[in-house]
Amino acid sequence: MTFRPAAQRVVSPERVHRAAPESGALPGGEEDVDRRSDIVEQTLLHRQLQAANRITSRGTLRINSATSPVFASPRLRTWRITKDGLKEVQPNTMGAFLDKPKTEKTNDNGEGNGLRYAVGSMQGWRIDMEDAHQVSLSISDEPPFDKWSFFAVFDGHAGSYVAKNSAENLLKTILEEPYFKQGVENVKRNNNTLTEEAKSLLESGIRDGFLSLDAKLRSEHDEEGKERSGTTAICALITPENIFFANLGDSRAIGCRKDGKQFATQDHKPYLDKERERIVKAGGSVMIERVNGSLAVSRALGDFCYKSVPGLEATEQLVSPEPDIYVLDRSKDEDEFVVLACDGIYDVLENADLCSVVRSRLSVSDNLPEIVNQVLDAALAKGSRDNMTLILVAFEGAPKPDLKLIEEEKKWFEEVETHIQAILTEHDARSEAGDQMPIDADKLTRMLHSRDIKDTPLHGIYLARPLIDRILKTRESNQQD
Repeated sequence: MTFRPAAQRVVSPERVHRAAPESGALPGGEEDVDRRSDIVEQTLLHRQLQAANRITSRGTLRINSATSPVFASPRLRTWRITKDGLKEVQPNTMGAFLDKPKTEKTNDNGEGNGLRYAVGSMQGWRIDMEDAHQVSLSISDEPPFDKWSFFAVFDGHAGSYVAKNSAENLLKTILEEPYFKQGVENVKRNNNTLTEEAKSLLESGIRDGFLSLDAKLRSEHDEEGKERSGTTAICALITPENIFFANLGDSRAIGCRKDGKQFATQDHKPYLDKERERIVKAGGSVMIERVNGSLAVSRALGDFCYKSVPGLEATEQLVSPEPDIYVLDRSKDEDEFVVLACDGIYDVLENADLCSVVRSRLSVSDNLPEIVNQVLDAALAKGSRDNMTLILVAFEGAPKPDLKLIEEEKKWFEEVETHIQAILTEHDARSEAGDQMPIDADKLTRMLHSRDIKDTPLHGIYLARPLIDRILKTRESNQQD
C-alpha cells in the first residue's frame, strides 16, 4: 500500500462550542440518539461552572453540587437535552450499562485471495448489542469480483436496525450503482487491471451507494415514522492492486506496513471545522462536541431526525450520509494487515498502539480469531464501555510466529498467574478480617499493574484479561460449590 501519514485524532481549539441552537429546536426530540455516552449532564450551565468543574473526555459535563453554589442538594443531578429544553433524568431511569460486561465473543474467519481474516464482536458493558458487520471474501464467482473482497463494520446507535440493514444491503446497493458498474466494465476491458479512470468510477459508485442506501432507508422511515436509529460505517474493498476504504462516522480503518508507515481514516466529528460549518448552515449547533448537544458523529446512515431541514440535499443536512473514500496502492512486500473497528476500540487504543498490539500478537500466534479476541479483551480491560467489533485482515507480509517470543510469553503468563493467585490469597485473608471489598476483574487488573512483573509485553497486563476472567470464574464456581 502507498500510505499517507496516519490520521491523528483532531482536537479542536474550541472542543466545546457553547452557542445556543440557531434553529431554536433540537432535531431528535427527547430521544437520546447517541447511546455512546447516553446522558448529557447539566450542559447549559457550562459558563457559570467551568471554573469549578471539568468536561470529561466523552463530552459530558459533571457538576458536583458540593463545589457548585447553584445547587443545594449534595447529589449529582443529571439532565437530558430535549426539544423543550433540559429535563432531569431520575437515577432509576439511567440504565445504560450492565452490572457486569458480557464478554462472550462472536467470531468468524476465513482465507482466500492471498489474505486471511477474522472478525470478533463483544457486547461489553452495553445493555444491547448494536454493532453489525459484513464479510465477502470473494464478492462473486465472476471476474473481477472473484479476486475482490469486501469487509465492513457498522456501529449502530439508538437501536440496531439501521446497522443490521446496512450490513445486509450496502454492498448490494454499491454493486448496482451506475458509476460502479462502469468502473467494473472498464476493469474488464483492461484485462482486470484498475486504470485511473476505473478507480475514479469505483470511488463515485461507492459514494453513491451510501447515498442510495440512506435514501432507501429514509423512504422506509417516512412510511413507518418510527425508526430513529443510525449507524457509522467503515468499509474496505480489497482488490489485487488497491484497497478502497469508505468511512462514515467515527469507526475507523488502519493499515500497517513493514516499513513502519501507517494509514488511518479520519473520523467525522461535529467539532471539526468542515463538519461544524455544514451543521451551522443547516440551522444546527455544536455543543459539547455533539450535533445539537446530542449526537457525537456528524455523518451516519439513518439518524433521520437530523436530516429533515427543508430545501437541503442529503449531504447538506446536519448529519450527512456521504462517506470519505480513500484509495491505496497495495504492496505485496510491505503490506502487513488492515484493521476495521468501531470506536469502542479506539476510545482506549490509539492508532499506533492498536497497530503495535496486533503486530505483537501476530508474532506469537497465527490464530486470527484468538488475536482479535485478545484485542477486544485488552480494550475492555483498558476501560472501553461500548460494544466492540473488529475485523483483522492479514496479508502475506504479516508477521509470522516466532518460537522464541512464544516461549517468552508463555513464561510471562505463568508469572502473571502466580501474581494473581498471590493477590487473591492476600485478599481472602483480609476479607476474613472483614476489611476487604469483593474483588473483580477490573480491580485485579489494577492491582497487577502495581506489581513488578518483568518482561511485560506491550499492553501485557491488559492482554492477561482472559486469564484473569478464567481464574475469577473458576474461583466463583468453587465458592458456590
